[in-house]
Amino acid sequence: MRHETFETGSSVELQVQLGAGEIRLEAANTNETTVQLEPIKHNEATTKAIENARVEMRGGTDRHEVIVDLRGRTRLFRGVEVLVQIRCPEGADLEVRCGSASLQGTGRLGSIKLNSGSGEVVLDEIDADAKINTASGDVRLGDIGGEANINSASGDVELGAVVGDVNVNTASGDITVRAAGGKLKANSASGEVTVREARSSLSVNTASGDQTVGRLSEGRAELKSASGDLAIGIKEGATLWVDARSRSGSVRSELPVSETPPEGAQPQVELKANTMSGDVEITRA
Repeated sequence: MRHETFETGSSVELQVQLGAGEIRLEAANTNETTVQLEPIKHNEATTKAIENARVEMRGGTDRHEVIVDLRGRTRLFRGVEVLVQIRCPEGADLEVRCGSASLQGTGRLGSIKLNSGSGEVVLDEIDADAKINTASGDVRLGDIGGEANINSASGDVELGAVVGDVNVNTASGDITVRAAGGKLKANSASGEVTVREARSSLSVNTASGDQTVGRLSEGRAELKSASGDLAIGIKEGATLWVDARSRSGSVRSELPVSETPPEGAQPQVELKANTMSGDVEITRA
């Protein structure tokens, strides 16, 4: 085991590089940043990787960087798995690069950037932007104060309320967004997409997954699916134009459906819903 403590003040950026293992993060009301490295695999290679890991602080009086780098060291050894535990001030920015490692964090972070080959990502509140790229692993994030850009080849993505734009892509995972304040774009090859509330424009495209939008307040919505059902709720009282089609499924709407925009004032909502072999349902919400 290795333990390091740094007097970072309240403004800190964390940079973590890890080959394989786990990262556990706690953002708390503190002016210190502590780093603890523990072996998951109890072997000589892991012990040496911990001993030779780069753990240091740099920066000036206003902002500090804490670097935890095991990736370069673990390449020298095989069979290395390390648990990285970090306790840091609330609002800390986090940048992670790992090969095969899970990330679990509690408390409020500033921003998050992550590139991972595999591993689950679970984080609480994020004040700024979230940018995550993972080949395989579920991603579950709480409320996000900035934009969210998430790419996962084979994992589910679940987001809380996002203030800014949302861009999510999965190959074989479901996508769930509680609320999108900005523009939303979601693509999944074989997963379902659920957006409980969209406050601006959105574009959703799936090959074989159902799509559900609980409530759309305004903007332009385009829903496309090859073989999935489409369900969308339109905010009560919003003026709209609807163009909904299904080649071999049914179309049910509580609202007028037309191929031409209405005359007069610009509608608050423009909806295009197209599916090849699924049903389309449009309701008031």
